[in-house]
Amino acid sequence: MMINQRGLARTPALVLIAIIALSSIGAVAAMMYYQSVSASPILFTDMSGRSVQLNSTAKRIVVMESYWTEITCILGAKDNVVGIGTYVKDSVFIPASVKNLTVVGNMFSGVNLETIASLDPDVVIMDFGYGKSSDIIASLEGLGIPVVTLKGSTFSDITTATQMIAKVVGADAKAGALVSYMNASHAPIISTSANLSEASKPMVLICNLDVWKDGLIYCYANSYWGQSINYVGGVNLALRDNPTLSYIKVNMEQVLVWNPDILVVIGRTNSSLTTQLASMNSSLWP
Repeated sequence: MMINQRGLARTPALVLIAIIALSSIGAVAAMMYYQSVSASPILFTDMSGRSVQLNSTAKRIVVMESYWTEITCILGAKDNVVGIGTYVKDSVFIPASVKNLTVVGNMFSGVNLETIASLDPDVVIMDFGYGKSSDIIASLEGLGIPVVTLKGSTFSDITTATQMIAKVVGADAKAGALVSYMNASHAPIISTSANLSEASKPMVLICNLDVWKDGLIYCYANSYWGQSINYVGGVNLALRDNPTLSYIKVNMEQVLVWNPDILVVIGRTNSSLTTQLASMNSSLWP
């Protein structure tokens, strides 16, 4: 009986020791599982059809375009951005802390590879299909820096790009909520514009006068800005006549031939808009 009592008396202690031991093993196993998940390679095909592999979610990111930077920040990864493209500074939707980061160049004049390498990025997020993008991609990959290429020609492109950026920064849940919000806002616009007759749709030219050169203006055709005119019930003249081109430059004679009902001017900053509107007082526009 004494032995049994001592045995019974010792049982809780033994159970407690066993529970602590099992808990410790469980904690270690959980920690190992978490580490293996967080360090798991991320594999996907980007929007130019390239296979992308990251060792884990990116902690150091260079983003070349303002719109992808905006989405990166909205997804909660602004502190992960370490370098930006030239025109990111122009966006009024990006935090000052990001706009003050190291500038690495742009698609048109090229990038400073040494500067990018010095930032030790886990990935570079950028556009493709224009300017010097092909050379930039090849050079970055030559340095062993992963590159994710995106495009924004349509509304669905934007939602797809949002989900890809989320893969890079580990924000799938936030991306899901953001895409749901975007779709819910977009659907009624499309539904309303679908009921408009072709005769009632205004003829529209959407352009940027800031890049005026040799009397030419920069018009948005098959791009997200260009497509947005059609989404809301207008007819984008540049897109109608140039369905395969994202952007075109036209002279004033072409503007007169189109004779748009509405002219939409795009500017990244208030100062840019002010400059463009002032340019419309030139002898060409009246």
